[in-house]
Amino acid sequence: MNEALISHRGPGHLWLASLGQRGMSLGLQRMTDLLQRLGRPQQSQPCIIVGGTDGKGSTSAMIATLLGAAGLRVGHYTSPHLLETRERVLVSQHCVSAQDLDNALQQVQAAALDLELTPFEALTAAALLLFSQSALDVAVLEVGLGGRLDAVNACEPILGVITHLSHDHQAILGRTLAEIAFEKAGIARDGVPLVVADPLLVAAALRRHGRQPRLVGLGADLRVTSARIEPSTLQTHGTIEYSGWKAPVDVGLGLPGQHQVENAALALAAYTELRVMLGEKVGQVLPEAATVATALTQTNWPLRAEIMSLEPLLLIDSAHNPGGMAALASLLAHRGRRWQVLLAVRKDRDPQQIIELLAPIAEAFWLPRVQGETLVPADQLAGMVEEFAPQANVAVASLARCLQAALDHAALGDGVVVTGSQHALGEWLQLGVLQSPRLAARLG
Repeated sequence: MNEALISHRGPGHLWLASLGQRGMSLGLQRMTDLLQRLGRPQQSQPCIIVGGTDGKGSTSAMIATLLGAAGLRVGHYTSPHLLETRERVLVSQHCVSAQDLDNALQQVQAAALDLELTPFEALTAAALLLFSQSALDVAVLEVGLGGRLDAVNACEPILGVITHLSHDHQAILGRTLAEIAFEKAGIARDGVPLVVADPLLVAAALRRHGRQPRLVGLGADLRVTSARIEPSTLQTHGTIEYSGWKAPVDVGLGLPGQHQVENAALALAAYTELRVMLGEKVGQVLPEAATVATALTQTNWPLRAEIMSLEPLLLIDSAHNPGGMAALASLLAHRGRRWQVLLAVRKDRDPQQIIELLAPIAEAFWLPRVQGETLVPADQLAGMVEEFAPQANVAVASLARCLQAALDHAALGDGVVVTGSQHALGEWLQLGVLQSPRLAARLG
């Protein structure tokens, strides 16, 4: 039984945990059969599918924010969770209750019968059931892994989004970006708008699929003309141009970073494409993109460059792959190159590459000794820091001592960043060593 999957002891959650031993098994047939047995809940509202490697969580959160600001009732399905399983299923920016999720999981269990579901398939079906019972105008569904064979791809989207692509999960998705793009592009549908961050890669993959969506590409139809970051606070602003607008749109963002301006561009282009379709569905004219863009200052996405304090600056970011870490390092460099880095890395990641990406902004690495078999041991990580970031100081201690020492040293530098592993950050939130106001607002 995989207890890490659950935060509630109801029968539905316990059944979900029992599925954990089956691991990962991509494919759409089980999901298609299951949704048929459940009465096709995915057809209760239009849906948007968001895939990609880097930024799909932030982008899907921005799309949900924009649609909510337009007056729509929005469901948002995402993964993974940090503290509670119900974080994966949101209605109008708030997590569903643990009991409602448990009831939905019990319905899925009753329908599953002979189907050997994976945990992600069970959670996806439960989310779709809850959305069908919530009188939604639209649902934003984030791909779990890949796209072509991911459970959410059993739904028929009215729009797709593919964020930036990079190397991740290569044993499953392929060793090259072309192979990864092929898997991601599986969410495309003929004639349906597809907003993409890497149009050349995706266009080549679409040719292999033989699909012809209506492609909207960053750098072609859609451009970021400026991205401005305030060094003292990392507050981020940008200007975006799109062929579907009469004038450029200026945005202020609640999620810091130049990469987030690009994610905002994808979200605003997606909103523009959806505006007429969804307006007709609800029988009203939805606001233009420039009007709802102001809501992006309120986008709630926990542990994405989330600032805990300003004096000293303490920032937590759940970057855990090379693309995400490169974006984080670029953001931190706007403030300076004397950061205290509190780092943990999972064994299935590339610690050398992560350390090399952080090295230019790191004055010191603080490596907490933590329990568990999923993380690279702190002493081993310290040896890699000494090899790949030799200019930085390095220390190994308990989590509490690492955090306090990093804060003490930050007074003469640029701040503290806690990063490297979503799994570790979730555990530290559970222990109360870290707090996330964004997550607390979602959980209610």
